[in-house]
Amino acid sequence: MHLLLVALFLSAVTAGSEILFKSTAFDQGKYGAYPHRSYITEPSLVSPRHNVQQSDSSCDDGLYIMTSLRGDKLESEWKSPMIHDTQGNLVWMDPSYGEIFNLAVQRYKDNDYLTFWKGDDSLGHGEGTYIMLDSSYKQVYNFTAGNHRLGDFHEFTITEHGTALLTQYRYEKGDWGVGLAPQGYIWDSVFQEINIGTSEVLFEWHAYDHVDINKSDFPSGSTGRNRYSGYDFFHINSIDKDALGNYLISSRYYQCLMYISGKNGSILWELGGSRNAFMDLSDSKATTFGWQHDAHWTNDHSGITLFDNGARYHLKPTVDHSRGVHIELNLQAMTATLKTTFVNPRKILSGSQGSMQTLPSGNVLLGYGYNAAWTEFNAQGEVLCDVHIGSQEFFNTGAVQTYKVLKFPWVGRPSTKPKVGTIDGWVYMSWNGATEVKFWIVKGLDEAGAELQRSEEVQVERAGFETGVKIDCQKWKYVKVVAVDADGKVLGESDAATVACEKLGILKAIFVSPTISLIGFLVNFLTVVLLGAAAYSLWRFVVRRRGYSKLQQFWA
Repeated sequence: MHLLLVALFLSAVTAGSEILFKSTAFDQGKYGAYPHRSYITEPSLVSPRHNVQQSDSSCDDGLYIMTSLRGDKLESEWKSPMIHDTQGNLVWMDPSYGEIFNLAVQRYKDNDYLTFWKGDDSLGHGEGTYIMLDSSYKQVYNFTAGNHRLGDFHEFTITEHGTALLTQYRYEKGDWGVGLAPQGYIWDSVFQEINIGTSEVLFEWHAYDHVDINKSDFPSGSTGRNRYSGYDFFHINSIDKDALGNYLISSRYYQCLMYISGKNGSILWELGGSRNAFMDLSDSKATTFGWQHDAHWTNDHSGITLFDNGARYHLKPTVDHSRGVHIELNLQAMTATLKTTFVNPRKILSGSQGSMQTLPSGNVLLGYGYNAAWTEFNAQGEVLCDVHIGSQEFFNTGAVQTYKVLKFPWVGRPSTKPKVGTIDGWVYMSWNGATEVKFWIVKGLDEAGAELQRSEEVQVERAGFETGVKIDCQKWKYVKVVAVDADGKVLGESDAATVACEKLGILKAIFVSPTISLIGFLVNFLTVVLLGAAAYSLWRFVVRRRGYSKLQQFWA
């Protein structure tokens, strides 16, 4: 029995690790579509395990990775805004928000906020509200789009002037087609710039008023022919405002970018698509992109970056991979040049979603949207770090998705207390959302609840989201933990918890092992059997060589 418990304990420790490196079992789906883990101190939290394909120290830049998972293989309570550090450790999540989009850090009125959209996204666009959390994770703002309308999830950007750029999809009557009855129903793509404090609309633009609906690259099919469905002919998915007051927008279904006048809403020029205004100096490689997302000006306004999906699910792709591109523009000569291409080494093709972000270091981060992965490159397009948070076996199935993957600086100071839990003479501690904890001090308490002598304290360096340390559980009846920063300042203290001394290593497997497939279960089971067999062989050896009395000493 003792041999079996030892084997189960060792198996649980291995399975509970958050980070794997080039795990074939992970990507072959042996741990399921979404390999994940839970926590002793926060049993309601379930976060992804990371399968690191490639790593480089330059990715460890002190920024935090922002994601929000969705997908067919995720339980509703697993969908949550999430922050991870660059080592792959969970920092914060809050499942009470459920499925959200566009988790980012943005500055408003001299303060940093976590910002995101929450609502109904069942139609491929959204109707919801925009939420802003302060450093304590308190909700400070929750607002709709202008004119008392619900907003869409594709864009939520706070400008340097304190206004918000938002997308909307509006159900309207519209005309299209040649030689057919023209009356139909559409989802019109709209964007607004609004005052966050008052929701006053400062600018509003409607695609249907400015483009020829018959030129859309996306077929209407059976949509739009009755009042119960609308034809999404344009599909706006990003907005960027420049210093001239004009707007760069991305139309997925016209497969182009449009530059919109901030004065009268006219289309000043288009890049890509059937009305491309630029001479391509890169043999059509700068202007031939398709079904793209996340288009933005470079910081110096000399070019544009975007995530080129190259595909749209349910339509036959014409390329074999998605990519990030940096396109240089000469707005006087109206020329476009492909400066840099960013391609995942496994050539991931994402039929929807995706992001491209240029980081302060000059590195570039791609998130693959429909496929749960991200890659960080240097400015020359060389891969530095590559991570999967869903099994590659389930790529392009919609099993696990993350609309965008972004990195930002963040300081989290939660108003909650640290959490502590004990199992098998081990103390586990965590503080959901706290970014400044460097050390934990574990304090023992006697039966009366009084602290033991200071010499009985244990100090341990923080190790990931949840840190564990072995204690003398026979002496300590209760325990509490204190969070300390790098300068020794106390940040917070937990409530006291009863120490559990039972030797139930199997419980750790229940708390920390991921949900796995049948194959994954068999792999773990065989591991236990092999460990048991090894222990049995050791037992036979000791009996023969040293006698039973030596065996008793061995297990003492």
